[in-house]
Amino acid sequence: MDSSNGYILMLGHRLGADLTLQSLSTQVEGPVFVAQSAEQAVARIEQGIPYLVILSGTDKNWAPAFIHRLRETVKPLGTTIVALTESHEPSWSPQEEHPGIDGFLVKPLSQDVLHLLVESAVAKTTL
Repeated sequence: MDSSNGYILMLGHRLGADLTLQSLSTQVEGPVFVAQSAEQAVARIEQGIPYLVILSGTDKNWAPAFIHRLRETVKPLGTTIVALTESHEPSWSPQEEHPGIDGFLVKPLSQDVLHLLVESAVAKTTL
């Protein structure tokens, strides 16, 4: 999988010790950047467009204005944006309420799901 055209951006305050980050780091050739806030994520995107954005935490991290800004910023490259939530406390709302999000995933993610997600995101940006 060729991820040389970008990187993965993860947004969420609890990601530092998260197994998802560890799993991604071992599976992808390119960099994985962890943003602790929406402002930090936007600043990173202004430096370069990611091929995959993973939103973690509660849906307050997914404010419609932020998602719209994020989607408009990454639009030319077809970046995949997914939201990640806990299985014991799902925090997603109907897809219609988050039109800029491509999908919702429930933690813990298996290695296979992560691998397919990254492959799909890379393929989408090369179209």
